[in-house]
Amino acid sequence: MKLRPNKIQIRNELDQQVREFLGNGGVIVEVAQGETGLGDKGSLNPSGFVERPRDTRTPVTGVVASIETRRHAKPLAAKSQRAKRPRKKMLFDDFGEPLRWVWVVE
Repeated sequence: MKLRPNKIQIRNELDQQVREFLGNGGVIVEVAQGETGLGDKGSLNPSGFVERPRDTRTPVTGVVASIETRRHAKPLAAKSQRAKRPRKKMLFDDFGEPLRWVWVVE
């Protein structure tokens, strides 16, 4: 299993890369806080998102109202059909001893 480098190893590697860069003639230039590499500061988008036109919205109040009316207008017979499922019932003999289970539709 390959282990991730810890903070000390990462810091040592970065220091070595900086030393190599400076040893090969590289120069570190300090930049003032708040400066940007972009030429026109007015073109910056502070939110970080691309501006685009808003999508048009479709009102759904009429659709929701029609769904609600259909839901409340359902006949009660549909609910009673679901209740007519077979269920298990125990049969007992004359002395009250259980005999067997049977499926009954009531």
